[in-house]
Amino acid sequence: MDNNKFKKRPIDKLRGLLNFAGVKMEDFLPSEAPLAVGVHADHGPDFLADIKSVISDNINVISSASRVDSYFQDEGDKLYKPDPNAKIWLLMKDMLDSWPDAIFFKNRTGNLILVNEAHAIGMRSKFMDVIGKTDWDLFPREEASLMVKDDEYVMRTGRPIVDKVEYITFGDGTRHYVSITKVPRRDENGRIIGLMGISRDITGNLYQTMFATYKGCMFISTKDGQWFDINEDGARMFGYKNREEFLAHTKVQDIYWKVTDRKKYIHEIEKNDGVKNYEMCFRKQDNTPINVQITANVIIKDGKVWGYNGTIRDVTVERRAKDEDQEKIKHLSRSVSKMRKFILRWLSGGLKLFAECEEGHVMDGLTTKQKELFPLFILGKSDAEIAQLTNLPEMTVAKHRYEIYKSN
Repeated sequence: MDNNKFKKRPIDKLRGLLNFAGVKMEDFLPSEAPLAVGVHADHGPDFLADIKSVISDNINVISSASRVDSYFQDEGDKLYKPDPNAKIWLLMKDMLDSWPDAIFFKNRTGNLILVNEAHAIGMRSKFMDVIGKTDWDLFPREEASLMVKDDEYVMRTGRPIVDKVEYITFGDGTRHYVSITKVPRRDENGRIIGLMGISRDITGNLYQTMFATYKGCMFISTKDGQWFDINEDGARMFGYKNREEFLAHTKVQDIYWKVTDRKKYIHEIEKNDGVKNYEMCFRKQDNTPINVQITANVIIKDGKVWGYNGTIRDVTVERRAKDEDQEKIKHLSRSVSKMRKFILRWLSGGLKLFAECEEGHVMDGLTTKQKELFPLFILGKSDAEIAQLTNLPEMTVAKHRYEIYKSN
């Protein structure tokens, strides 16, 4: 019986290692490496040494030196028996790569020693380009500093960090909210040798939560006048039962009290890349007006304005109260104006009387008490002030004032 067919050829061993690492052979080996499909073990010890050297030089990709030795150990004439531990590791990597969240393993110094496919994709890199790197290599300095601080806490205290929300930059430059969990990794003696972590992108979840729970109107609309989305509070603000009814029965231009206002609004928001507390009059479902303030930004896609998103605040009650206050101010201004004319007329009359006093005509008709009070009247003192100065009842002062001006 020929046992050679059960032996694992070097090329097969190499493929197994590279499959475990999740990379293609042509990406892993130097271009001058004499490998091709059908290469056999009879190329000699130098060729085998070349293969082992390539693997050893890239040990961070394989993550364990013992795996290299186990694949290239001298088996002699023994039948090849698959390593059950290797099979378990391959199954584990398959499981990690099938997971949609980013999973990573780090050593004590913060180097990545194993990541799944989702993590590599998030970094816009290949598996082998991520392994061995640290957070300082992959993220902006401010973000990396916070990540390293958390890593050190987990490895120093042995306590996990669970579902911590962070705002991080992905490999393509976009920023995302992620929920990160980190737990310590220990050896067989219980000593902490690194950590394991899982990162889940929750940007969409946060957006949905914020959109659903925002107290007020939150909207997204397209430049061509279609509603992309609106929250429940926003739909009810316009008099609709729910979001679905609003989206099914309205277009953006339907809510404007004056159709021409939309053109002015678009010009303003695109000129400044946004508006804040922009006042407008909108129309509710029952055709009643509603005064609003809009705070919104433009949405850019492919270098062009795609639409607008923001909030709409109902200020109808505030506007009504403001208008009522303005009316009160106008009424008060009219009253003050009339009073001012009266006071000027009264002072003018008093000065006239005072001027006539010098000719002796006015004073002849006044009583002694009226002659005493007359200078105070001319100075513009009120009845209450004169009453306090003369210890006379205010009604008496008013009577003397009346008699003086009546007789003249």
